[in-house]
Amino acid sequence: MPSDTDTEMQRGEEAADALESQADELEERVAELGDSIDDAKKGLRARKEDADDGDDDESDGDDPLAFDDPEADEDDEDDEDA
Repeated sequence: MPSDTDTEMQRGEEAADALESQADELEERVAELGDSIDDAKKGLRARKEDADDGDDDESDGDDPLAFDDPEADEDDEDDEDA
């Protein structure tokens, strides 16, 4: 019959092995996430370049994200009527 010390050592070794296995698995998952992030960044850069290239052809000087002031449109209509 194994002694209590032997049983404790075996449990300790099993716990260490399990911990090492989990650490290895986490390292693999972190590496996969890093690869996914790199791929996403490459895709984002490509889409940004495509968008930048497309803007040059259609640029009319207006900023599509700029604030659209409805009062400015009314002023333009008043100027046309005068």
